[in-house]
Amino acid sequence: MSNVLIQISGIILITGLLLAAFVSWGILLRKKFKTWYIMPQNTNVDPEKGKSWFLLQSVVLFAAGFIVWLRMDQLLVGHTDNVIEQLIWAVSGMLFVRAMGEFKVMGLFRTQDRGDFTHLDKRLLTPFALILFVLSWPLI
Repeated sequence: MSNVLIQISGIILITGLLLAAFVSWGILLRKKFKTWYIMPQNTNVDPEKGKSWFLLQSVVLFAAGFIVWLRMDQLLVGHTDNVIEQLIWAVSGMLFVRAMGEFKVMGLFRTQDRGDFTHLDKRLLTPFALILFVLSWPLI
């Protein structure tokens, strides 16, 4: 794979992952968090549970950005390491699963099309995950 393509996709992917993580932290620190940012809203959903998932999501995004950086550096130097290669497969798979969704309220093949979370997912989250997934291909 061309080094230029690896650099461009890697830098954009790292930027997207870290930007999403920093936005998550910004929302939490500014106390602007709403439970429907992370999960479909039910009347019996505990807001603290949503915050915990949001925090976990941001940590995973930071870790994924670090893994992408390691893989990009590894490919540009010409070094191979089975652990980092498997981790980049995991990051790519995670983005693929997020883009496809669970076929009910999130992802490309959702069946429900109502609610605040579904509208956010349809307009922002699923396309973002799909773009990041495509950007991960050159790193595999």
